[in-house]
Amino acid sequence: MLRDYLSGEEFVGFMEKITGTELVRGYLDLAAQRYKKGNHLLCHDDDVHRGKMTRKIAYIIYLVDEEWSEEDGGALGLFDSDENRYPTKVVSHIVPEFNSIGFFLTGMVSYHTVEEVTVADHKRERWSVTGWFYGPATEDNTTEENALQILPSSVLPQVSPLEHLVDTKDDQAQWAKWINPEYLKAAVRVQIQDTFMEQSSVELRNFLHPKAFQSILNCLSQEFWHSASLKGPAHLRSYLEKESLASDTDISELAGFLRSDSFGRFLASVTSLQLVGASQQVRRFNKGHYTLIHDQALEPAGLDVALSLMPPVPKDDPHAEWDESWGGATHYIADKDELLRISPDSNSLSLVLRDEGTLRFV
Repeated sequence: MLRDYLSGEEFVGFMEKITGTELVRGYLDLAAQRYKKGNHLLCHDDDVHRGKMTRKIAYIIYLVDEEWSEEDGGALGLFDSDENRYPTKVVSHIVPEFNSIGFFLTGMVSYHTVEEVTVADHKRERWSVTGWFYGPATEDNTTEENALQILPSSVLPQVSPLEHLVDTKDDQAQWAKWINPEYLKAAVRVQIQDTFMEQSSVELRNFLHPKAFQSILNCLSQEFWHSASLKGPAHLRSYLEKESLASDTDISELAGFLRSDSFGRFLASVTSLQLVGASQQVRRFNKGHYTLIHDQALEPAGLDVALSLMPPVPKDDPHAEWDESWGGATHYIADKDELLRISPDSNSLSLVLRDEGTLRFV
């Protein structure tokens, strides 16, 4: 009955009158949604086409309890956009209200998010009925490929040749400075290679030499991240990146080692891959940070090398093991299947061979 009424002449005509938007009758999407504590929905635009029709208006009928307030979270956040049609920041918040309907026009810049549900009582949930009204495509809502946003090249890895650090004969001295001596044993590297060849991935825990790891932790203070920039746009990613490292510091020296030909030769010894180039980022993920998969920003295939530098937690601490409910894991997927999930860890190096059909997000 609700679908029939919402898609019928009376209500569609009402929506056309108050929005000035041409809509079709007898056709709309409708679904029930349930957000529990901690649930949220990241930035997206709802710009979807079906033949010559396209989504024109998104609607949300809120079925929350009558006491729901801003402190309970779950607000609809609407983004502003810049001259390139990228989302910038949330400029409007719509707090769910019992038995109310919210709606907005959809198109190439209709970026929005559902903010985290933060209710104190786990039994309270954000219920709603949501969907879209459809209409003919227009300039603001078109299927033409040339109308799509051209994403900046900076959102993709900037690959450069491996930097020359030392000659091959001096590799062992470099490796011994940075890498846990256990991983420099020939027999251990053969075992790592066997695992990698079988699974196309491997995690090396306690990877850095203990002395080197401690010196790096000493560098990664709040002051270090103070000059980090928030990377966007929000429909692709949100995290802090330290783009310039002060010279003559341990963290700068480590970064140089990790993009060097010497480290490339170590990786070759445990993966059998001959590496010639690399991209590098120094990133920090706080609560609410993420990366998303986007058709126009697909990473090139290659070997993903991620060194997790979380401070260690005492083993008797109840939070010593990362809880998946905290998020922050790197997910590898192909089609709709999750192939691998790597959770954050202290002093852990992950190696994942990612082919053309495999995508990842945090």
